[in-house]
Amino acid sequence: MKQIILALLLLPAFAFAQENESFMFRAKVKHGSILVGGNLSGFAYKTTDNLNSPTGTKEEGRRIQANLQAKNGYFIMNDLAIGLNINLYHESTKITTDPEQEPFRETYLLGGPFVRYYLLNGVFGEAGVSIGKHNFSDGFQSNLLEGSAGVGYAFFFNEKFSIEPMLSFRYFRQTKDDKAYTSFGPMVGVGFQAYLLRKRAHVIKIGL
Repeated sequence: MKQIILALLLLPAFAFAQENESFMFRAKVKHGSILVGGNLSGFAYKTTDNLNSPTGTKEEGRRIQANLQAKNGYFIMNDLAIGLNINLYHESTKITTDPEQEPFRETYLLGGPFVRYYLLNGVFGEAGVSIGKHNFSDGFQSNLLEGSAGVGYAFFFNEKFSIEPMLSFRYFRQTKDDKAYTSFGPMVGVGFQAYLLRKRAHVIKIGL
């Protein structure tokens, strides 16, 4: 009798464990899936500054910032995706204590292709290159070039969504006429990605 009662008590836990197991998917992604990710952020705030003022007088202003980053791709074959990276940034600053001063605006746009390949254990490699423009409201313009390569890990917490820490090396170059600014070094980040049509693409479940 005690054994029967114990079995009944353990049955829900066993069933729950089996249910969880059924939702643990291999990181391998099938042909036809769509990769969608990115973020949008914006800020609007008032500023008070006498630190950077040429005359040392206090300047009050208003600053607006907006940033859009998008990473979208398509799996042209099992585990291999190609796609497009887009990074758009805009900032506008207005000195409210000087009504005659025009707002200062800065905008840059970077875009380009990337390729990503997954291993069965969730590790992936990614490489991409982007080009773009950096514009200021005073007429200054420069050309941008960015390249990156790195490795990451896709942790699928359900069928279609993953959290992806990544370590990459980034090269950045900004040029204007015969002058240039360059930088190169490691970059650590965490991304959030959605994999549309992943179930339809016959993802293999653990235990099958």
